[in-house]
Parts: sequence; structure tokens; C-alpha cells
Amino acid sequence: LDSQTCERNAAPITFQSTTTNEFEIPFTYSVKFKRNDEIRWSSRWDYILKSSPETRAHWFSIFNSLLIVLFLTGMIAMILVRTLHKDIARYNRIMDSVSEDESLEEFGWKLVHGDVFRPPNRGMLLAVLVGNGVQLVIMSLITLVFACFGFLSPASRGALMT
Repeated sequence: LDSQTCERNAAPITFQSTTTNEFEIPFTYSVKFKRNDEIRWSSRWDYILKSSPETRAHWFSIFNSLLIVLFLTGMIAMILVRTLHKDIARYNRIMDSVSEDESLEEFGWKLVHGDVFRPPNRGMLLAVLVGNGVQLVIMSLITLVFACFGFLSPASRGALMT
């Protein structure tokens, strides 16, 4: 083959055929496994891990993402606190000006006060689902902490399951 057929933008190879029938060209390949006893099983990934320096954890990016999440959570909490504070202040101001005989229509956060302490229809199912969710989240966080400290490596198979 000449060098033109190996290029990416080269024209496709065509075959001259005298028949109009379709024909198949079989494509096969073979692989030969060569055992190398010089490499220990526990260090078989070392050449891959050492060849690309970008595989290390990007601690700055992780820390930056954590700070952004905390900042956005703080902003949402501040908005909720301000809204709640305004509702309570307005409720107190109206309650001071209303006499005991007048009926007051509820608004804002006072609309949900009856639903907050109402028990759910399927309390046991809710407790089971919340308990399982908390367990999965905590186990995921513990696994991530172990992975960040380097306890989980390709050399120690089964460590994640343990």
C-alpha cells in the first residue's frame, strides 16, 4: 500500500468487478498474548498511572466547587430567612391593628401551618425510604473519603466491596 491510502482524508479503495452481484470481503484480526512475569500483579497499573500526570485529583477544582455550593446554599438560606422575617413582621403588624372580634385571613407562611404537623398517610414507608436514603448517602460519602485518601486502588481488588 502506498502512503496515500493510510491518510485520513484519502479516497476510499475501489475494486473493479465484472459482476453486478454484491460480494463480501472478510475482515479478521488476531491477537497474541505474551505473558510477562517481570511485572507484579499489584503494580500492573503503574505504567498507566505514571504516564499521564493529569490523573491526580484536582484539589483546587474540588475545593472551588465546594465553596460555590456553600455560597449558593447560604444565598438561598438568606432569601428564605428574609422572606420569613417579612411575613412574620407583617403578620405581627396586622395582628396589632386587628381587634379580637374580626376574623383574619391567613397569608404567606401561615397558610401551611396546618400541614406541617399533619402525619403522613404512609409513615412507615416514609421512614424506611428516608432511612435507606440516609444510609446510601453516608456510605457513598465514606467511600469517597476513602478514595480521596488513596485506600481504594486498582492494586487492592475487593477493597471497595469490603
